[in-house]
Order: sequence, then C-alpha cells, then structure tokens
Amino acid sequence: MQPAAIGPARPTVVFDVLGTLVDQAGSLGRRVSEVTGIKSGAAAYVARRWLERIAEQEREIVERRRAFIPSHELDREVLNSLVHEHLLPPGSAAVLADASERLRPWPDTVAGLDLLAGDLAVLGLSNASRRVLAGLSAGGGLRWHQVLSAEDAGTYKPGREVYELAVASAPAASGPPFMVAAHAWDLRAAAAAGMRTAYVPRPAGDLPRPDDRFDVHATSLVDLHARLLELPEN
Repeated sequence: MQPAAIGPARPTVVFDVLGTLVDQAGSLGRRVSEVTGIKSGAAAYVARRWLERIAEQEREIVERRRAFIPSHELDREVLNSLVHEHLLPPGSAAVLADASERLRPWPDTVAGLDLLAGDLAVLGLSNASRRVLAGLSAGGGLRWHQVLSAEDAGTYKPGREVYELAVASAPAASGPPFMVAAHAWDLRAAAAAGMRTAYVPRPAGDLPRPDDRFDVHATSLVDLHARLLELPEN
C-alpha cells in the first residue's frame, strides 16, 4: 500500500496580542473611567501614562538593568506609582490590577482568528504574562493553537529570546513563521530573529517607516487570511 500523500505544510502565524488583537489603550482608559469616575479624556491620559511606564520598565528589563518580573506585577507597580502621583485616587490600584485581563478584542479579531485557525497554525506571542493571557483568552474568546508569553523567555519584546520561543514552537515543516503585528518595531525585531513578517494596521499602532520591507501588508485579519493562502508555497 502506498503511503497517503501529504499536502504542503500550513504556514504558522504568530500574533502579537496587545494592540494587535486587543484594544489595549482604549480598554484601559474605559476601565480607569469606570473604576474612578474620571472623565474619558482624563482617563485616556492616565492609560497612556500607564502604558508609557510599562514600556519604560520593559526596556529596563530587556537591557538587563533590572530583573524580570511578569507583566501583571509591572501593572501593580505602575498603578501604585500613579496613585502616589495623584493621577489615580487612593485605593484604585488594587481594583485596576486585573484590567489587563479585560482588554476588548478589535471587531475583526475573534472571527479572524477562527478563520485563520481553520487553515493555518496560529500562535500568540505576547509581553503579557501567562495570567493575563489566560484572562484574555477566556474573556475575549481568542482562538489559537498555542499561546506563548514573554514570561517563558524571562525578558520582553523586542528581546530576541522572545521571538526564538515562537520559532522553536512552530511546526518544522511550515517554514519560518510569520510574525503578525500592528507595531513596526515588533516586526523588525522578529525579522532579525529569522521570522517572516505581516503588518496589520490598528489605531495607536507603530507605523512602518519608508524603508521597512515586511513580507505581507494586510488591511484586516480576513485580508491577512486571504493573502497568506495566496502565497506561492500554498
């Protein structure tokens, strides 16, 4: 008996989560307003400061100027500093500590991931901690075959070790995995680690520079699905 024919391997797509699949800044701003009663404009400012402080601390960790701690602990640390600076009222830090687990998916995210997961191997790769990713997966209905956290690498993106997690987790026959992100800096770092790249625009994302050369530019996750299936190897 002849062995069954094996078709071409499905590509692997690796999604950034925060900002690409979920509305991080908008969701945090809404949650700040709900918890504190701060008006939406001021709450959006607090959310921006929150995310800026998180990014600063992640850079410190990537550059090995401080020890790694997971993202939910960074959230608590930054929230306490915002209370100390009177940007948040006393007592609000504890209530807001799980806000990163409640981020809302973008309108095309859930249906787009379902579509992609039917034809491709789908992974998540995020600076969010395992705890935060568990909350997002359950609460947001996010579908993937595997989700990886920077916590597993002991550093944060754009540290090369985080992308190497995804490369090591992709099925061997699928070729270099595609990193999908709304942040051009994320895709540059992924390409340097040997990944292919796919850019999907989102509000507040990091726009590509004129000299950026990503493998795929898509307008949405549905468009991304179509473009990946049109690749020559498929």
